[in-house]
Amino acid sequence: MVILLAGGLLSAPTDRDILVNVIAPRFAYSDSQVGQVLKRHLSRKADVRVCLVDGDSDIEPAFPHDYLNVDSLVEWGRETGGRYLVTVEIISERLETRKGFHIPLVVHKYESVGIIEGEIRLIDLTRGKLVMAEPFRIERKGPRIFQATMDDDKNDPDLHLTAPDKVRFFAELEDNLCELLSDRVLAVAGGR
Repeated sequence: MVILLAGGLLSAPTDRDILVNVIAPRFAYSDSQVGQVLKRHLSRKADVRVCLVDGDSDIEPAFPHDYLNVDSLVEWGRETGGRYLVTVEIISERLETRKGFHIPLVVHKYESVGIIEGEIRLIDLTRGKLVMAEPFRIERKGPRIFQATMDDDKNDPDLHLTAPDKVRFFAELEDNLCELLSDRVLAVAGGR
């Protein structure tokens, strides 16, 4: 899934126009909403212009297939009309079951943990330079269970989230991620 958020398509770019490209794989339980949530967080700043644009639109140029090639991205961004280009690649969005602590044959603690991993890059289009490239990883704890049995059951039903709960759980995790990413982008872009 590719989502483009573009600022400055209808007018000349300002110092705070931000183009955002989010690349996320499809997930079995829900589609990633990182693009829309990141747009909401970035647009809370009054002097930042952000608008959602479909990646396959005929209005703007097609987004480069090689999203790691800085030169291609700079040319695309300049043609589209932004000041900064942010690419966010979601590598993994998953739910894990972890063993916290245990006393063998007496008590065990398991918990579900939601994880989102990826990389964020920020390109200053006017200078044609990559100014930030950082991996990210965010975790959120879900249900946990203490087992006072010898079974040591990692697949305890109390650890599982229902489908609606899983959608809500990952929506909150994506919101936390986007808050961190938008703060980081605005800190770097604001200092330029």
